[in-house]
Amino acid sequence: MVVITILVGLKLVGPDSSLLLIAGITSWLAALLLFVDTSRVLKIQVSLILLIGIAMIVYAQQHSVLVNTNALISANTGLMTMIAAVGFLRLVVIPETEYEETLPVGRKAFLQTILGLNISSSVINISAPILISDRIHRRHPLDRFTAQSFTRIFCGVSSWSPFFAAMAVVLTYVSDASLLWIIVAGFPFMLIGFIGVYFEARIRYPNELESFVGYPTHLSALKIPAILIITVVLISLLLPTTPILMLIAISALLVTCSVLIPRHGMIGSIERLKTYVTSGLPRIVNELCLFLAAGVLAGGISALITHGVVENPFSQFDAITAAEVLAIMLLCAFCGIHPIIMISSFAPMIMTLNPDPNLLAATFLFAWHLGTCSNPLSGTNLVFQGRYGIPGWKLAFWNWPYAIVMLVIGVFWLQIVAQAFP
Repeated sequence: MVVITILVGLKLVGPDSSLLLIAGITSWLAALLLFVDTSRVLKIQVSLILLIGIAMIVYAQQHSVLVNTNALISANTGLMTMIAAVGFLRLVVIPETEYEETLPVGRKAFLQTILGLNISSSVINISAPILISDRIHRRHPLDRFTAQSFTRIFCGVSSWSPFFAAMAVVLTYVSDASLLWIIVAGFPFMLIGFIGVYFEARIRYPNELESFVGYPTHLSALKIPAILIITVVLISLLLPTTPILMLIAISALLVTCSVLIPRHGMIGSIERLKTYVTSGLPRIVNELCLFLAAGVLAGGISALITHGVVENPFSQFDAITAAEVLAIMLLCAFCGIHPIIMISSFAPMIMTLNPDPNLLAATFLFAWHLGTCSNPLSGTNLVFQGRYGIPGWKLAFWNWPYAIVMLVIGVFWLQIVAQAFP
């Protein structure tokens, strides 16, 4: 899937449609093979989404609506290719051995840790909080203060990072959005949340803050993120017509190989890549199954809305509608509905209204930010439940006040960016 999709994105092969269909088929085969390894909750979610999507498609076809089956099969190959490619960065960002250095303690340690978590998460996603939390958890079991702070900081990165799954999803459904515009709009929103987490710690948790055992963050940890961003920019200048998802995927693979080979030599690098492909890459099965199912759901909704079988509940999309969509998506997240499901549901409806793609993309990213930290069934909260024994529903409940406050801020910020950056 990754190889074919990148070759098509670079226009090195053709025709696009037939090869993308092959890439789509391989992604579905991988999902079928790995489905047994998913949790019971995810199996139920994916099955329900697929059933609803298929039912919509069948209903649309009964009303003489033509559904492009090839497009359904290959709908999210670009999205999954980017997520899979970015995963290879774990080979060069996550250290293979840990030095037994003294862990920092106190207020400065907390600020240093969440800053390092923020920066590293923007590139290696969920691997960053796992790496940091595992190190701290071995010395001192994660408490409420640490867990809620880490999940808020991590989820906040999805507001702007081009290497996050959220960005890949949004650019898939809102393909005309400007990546630069989204970053300019999303970074301040993330920063507000970051500052809020720090000052809440100082005001509400002074004792926990003073005794906080942190994670040592070095300047060397910033090299890979910086190299990756520069690579994306340079390749985008060389290949201006290549989709942004492909630019990020190509950059991630190039940076991984360019760092691995000098470190371990050609043979050692091949061995590490081989090991990751066979044991690390299959770990994206949760995202793979969820996003493929969401593509079917989106296809069903799009067929019903586009051809007038079902009336569109939205009449226009402006800053007020954006605020309403953000609030609805957060409420659904509280009930356990993943943001990808809401995005795949709302996007086909709203895109028929010729909306401002940048405003819509920012709305979806803000919803992902707030929805994943406050959703008891989100991957982030389930990871913390599985690894550190903190129930997902409890962690989500702890994050509700943060999500509600940030919702209010997000509503006002959307109004501002809609006017300031038309």
